[in-house]
Amino acid sequence: MRQILTVAALCCTPLSAAIAQDIVPPEIVRFENVRIDGDMKIVTMGNAKRHYSLFCSLKADGCITPKSGKNYLLFNKDTRWKMPGATDFITLKFVQGWAGKYNEGENIGLVSEDANDDVRFGMFLLDRTGGGYEQDTVLSDGPIIYGTGMNDADRQKAWKHFFMTMVKAVVSQQGQDALGVKLARRCMPDQDFCTTILDAKLVGIGGINEPRKVVVIVSTDLHDQNKQLSRMVCTWPTKDRQVCREFDTGKLVTDDQGQ
Repeated sequence: MRQILTVAALCCTPLSAAIAQDIVPPEIVRFENVRIDGDMKIVTMGNAKRHYSLFCSLKADGCITPKSGKNYLLFNKDTRWKMPGATDFITLKFVQGWAGKYNEGENIGLVSEDANDDVRFGMFLLDRTGGGYEQDTVLSDGPIIYGTGMNDADRQKAWKHFFMTMVKAVVSQQGQDALGVKLARRCMPDQDFCTTILDAKLVGIGGINEPRKVVVIVSTDLHDQNKQLSRMVCTWPTKDRQVCREFDTGKLVTDDQGQ
């Protein structure tokens, strides 16, 4: 009965009502991307302050896929959350009682803030190697939906949608004349290809709700401007970090820090 009452408090009372004394509130994070590597699922969650690379076994009950656009409460070993009227603290151990646990590594619990979610509790292991941007392949990054794993037709639709998003952003931020200049092909001597470069700021890169620079570099055949040879997207998830990926595959090309 006590556990049921505690769950009710978790579902129905806002985080801001937590008692300050002896409280270490859970961090609020949002889904950024997910990929499958063998029998493991790798999920990146984050907010404006930091990003978490989490992984779980596909065979585990708590290996959930968080939903895009929803808040999740992140529980680590230090989290102690007590709601008014509740008799018990909500901790990582409590979440493990619902989602299972891993005997090795640093367990991280995710709880959906939406009481109507059909799957609310997840359990992961923390990957301390980085914030997820070093991942070899991703499906998405905020407003960018890469063509990873898509068939050719769907990949073309995804590209058209993203390219038009960039075009609209350039016009809005820099003007129609700037767009015309940026769409011009650059064909260098002794090269059999030309490039077109668009740059604009988009909201949601790395899960951050503030504009971040995005650069799109399209290489086309020297003799046929309609024949695209490659499409690369570079983002700045933090102000001193540049990450470039192939659009068609979501594959990491460069990850430069301190530039």
